[in-house]
Amino acid sequence: MELIVITWILCALVMTDGCCVGRVGHGDSAACPRIISRVEWGARSPTEESTHLPDLLPMLFVHHSAMAECEDQESCSQAVRGIQDLHMDGNGWWDIGYSFLIGGDCNIYEGRGWNTQGAHTGGFNTEGYGVCFMGNFMDHNPSEGAIAAYHTLATCMVEEEKIVMKYQMYGHRQTKPPGGTECPGDVLYATIQEWEGWTEGNISEQKQ
Repeated sequence: MELIVITWILCALVMTDGCCVGRVGHGDSAACPRIISRVEWGARSPTEESTHLPDLLPMLFVHHSAMAECEDQESCSQAVRGIQDLHMDGNGWWDIGYSFLIGGDCNIYEGRGWNTQGAHTGGFNTEGYGVCFMGNFMDHNPSEGAIAAYHTLATCMVEEEKIVMKYQMYGHRQTKPPGGTECPGDVLYATIQEWEGWTEGNISEQKQ
């Protein structure tokens, strides 16, 4: 019941963004938000099958797409398709790399999804999920609604035992040698340091 109350408080707080996150009852549990499926956003079929991941992964990685922001389900679906095309046709991967993506419409979009190894954080793709905020967040943050969607998703991951309760969360740049990437953007990177699970330090030398 407390989770439901918190969810609706979040909804009230982010309605100024024109959206409401944490639609209770649409996920696997009350803690889980609705996730826009691959079918809904018009995903291409992967060209190969990805490796299965176990439950209770130790890490969570935050990214930004460094591309244009989107504001509704139509434009965000188009943005996800563009990212998938870039990853498959430009990078030569067999699917979109991220596990989940979050749009300016405050919706969460299924990438490779649950228990599926992504291609989001080189050397650490077996260790956790990669969540991408769609947009470039070098000089500003995602909307409050998009940030609330992230927290609802992270809570869902813990409640559903997809990640451990004491998970370590990193910005993408922490997994690269210094200067290796600007991801997830300067402002967003400063912001995530206040979030649950953020872990200080550069872990690039720990790559698998």
